[in-house]
Amino acid sequence: MLLLAMDTTTTVCSVAVGEEGKLLAEYLLNIKKTHSQRLMPLVISLLKDSDVDRSNLEGIAVAVGPGSFTGIRIGVATARGLAQGLGIPLIGVNTLEALAGIGASYPALLCPLLDARREQVYTAVYRGGGPDLEEVEPPQALSLVELARRLKSHGDEVFFLGDNLPAFRKVLEPALPEQYREMPLSASLNRASSVLQRAFVTWHKEGPTPLYALKPFYLRLPEAQRRLLEKQKGVEA
Repeated sequence: MLLLAMDTTTTVCSVAVGEEGKLLAEYLLNIKKTHSQRLMPLVISLLKDSDVDRSNLEGIAVAVGPGSFTGIRIGVATARGLAQGLGIPLIGVNTLEALAGIGASYPALLCPLLDARREQVYTAVYRGGGPDLEEVEPPQALSLVELARRLKSHGDEVFFLGDNLPAFRKVLEPALPEQYREMPLSASLNRASSVLQRAFVTWHKEGPTPLYALKPFYLRLPEAQRRLLEKQKGVEA
């Protein structure tokens, strides 16, 4: 099954094409450019350079979040449009699961981290080393202090993943001196190849995602909605 995968949930814009257990090609840009300007040109170049005709694609996999609200919307909308236009299935992939999947073979706790701002991170905790990731803590938005408290109670080594680890390390490493570990930088960036391989796991478990059911996974309300609700509550008070 030949899939096109994409991840636009962080500052990284990445696309990949491949089959289960086989990566044909991947492009990754970790630059501060608008994904709406970069995503489709990357897709077109990827298919051209890998000699894959879009008519041969059998599915579209996309990271649905959590992460950047704008980036998620761009990825989801593009995936929907491509799947509908080509008449092929969609597979929505949790960004945190895709990131943790990079270290799935490690028999330890895996903790992907994405900057959620407002002194919080989007995170989850998984256990690797088995046939599939085991969810230990579900996806949620937490402060680093609260995350460290929860991880300390588990007592196991924790491998952290994410492109903003230098900022998070200042809090987590002193709080977890015996447990703190980091995946190599090359394995910490959000990659479409990780979405690609996680998509096959999701496909085998759940099948494709219906077009109408593919929705962003935000974990928190977008900032504009949050401010509107706060404003409405203030008026009511």
